[in-house]
Amino acid sequence: MGLREDSLLFLLGAGASVDAGIKHAKAMTLDIEEDIRKKDTDFSEFRDLYNYLKSSIIYQRGLEGDYAEQSATIEELLGVLSEINQKHRNKLYPFIGGWNIHLLKVAGEEFNKIEKLDKKIRDRLFDWINITNYDKAEYFKKFKDLTSEIGSAIRVFTLNYDICVERALVGTGINIELGFNPSSRGWEAAKFDSNPNTDVGLYLYKLHGSIDWIRDLDNGGALKLCDSPQKKTELIFGTTAKLSSIDPYLFYVHELRKYSLSEAARFIVVIGYSFSDDYINNLIRQALERSQYLKLLVVSPDLGSNQAKDRILAILRGLDEKIIFEPKTAKQFFENDMSLSYFSSLSEAGDDDPF
Repeated sequence: MGLREDSLLFLLGAGASVDAGIKHAKAMTLDIEEDIRKKDTDFSEFRDLYNYLKSSIIYQRGLEGDYAEQSATIEELLGVLSEINQKHRNKLYPFIGGWNIHLLKVAGEEFNKIEKLDKKIRDRLFDWINITNYDKAEYFKKFKDLTSEIGSAIRVFTLNYDICVERALVGTGINIELGFNPSSRGWEAAKFDSNPNTDVGLYLYKLHGSIDWIRDLDNGGALKLCDSPQKKTELIFGTTAKLSSIDPYLFYVHELRKYSLSEAARFIVVIGYSFSDDYINNLIRQALERSQYLKLLVVSPDLGSNQAKDRILAILRGLDEKIIFEPKTAKQFFENDMSLSYFSSLSEAGDDDPF
């Protein structure tokens, strides 16, 4: 089998960076909850508010018939806090008779605890992601080897805020396109356009933002790339923000849809993704349903259990024969499997497959 440009698409979730030393969402949540349970910590004053928010998230899942997951991730909490913090600016506010009575009791005067907890969690999130040593992230260098084997650029979509991929590939000779003008540092959508004369080896789409992006408020809120991680960084949480018309988020989702539906696409390689984002799941399902040749490769250490596999199969209903499971960590997959010969061995394409 020969892979050509855009035959391979990658989607990285939080689990892809765990081997690099970055905690996954559940571990982050447990850290927050440990501080909340203790006395005299930065989070102890938010105990009642946190308990209310977490129980409400779980309650909502129960209304939809999902009783399996009894935890709330950091991203879910931040998404809810962002919505509540809009107060009367929330578009649904006129249709709601009033705030929940218990929320009014635990949110503080003028909901001041909502904003404070949101900031506390974001600060802690930044500390978790802003690691100082990227030696453990070197397995991402395998992207360079794969592009050399294929002889064309690959497109990597990531839901992560960290800069592990960028740092790991420094000095490898691969040209990464992040979408920023090298002179102005401003974001430009056109940089992701296919160009036969470009020397780009990897297009990196950071679907939820990055810890080294900021909004230049003195320049109309334009997105800018910084040399190092920033405290007031550009991160988004939840589907509403993801579908914002502000660049680059809607553009990124459009690009994921475009390339997953491309006739050239043969594999969507999902690494460390929890399948907790309905919008992303729908894009993947749509692509698999429309293409005769497209396969989904799911890489996660959790796949050793049938429960984890069954959950994914239920989400991508009716597509069992198009899904390949690899019960491995990201590091194991990159170091042991990430090669052209590996993808060739997975392909069951016959003479009808127009490579």
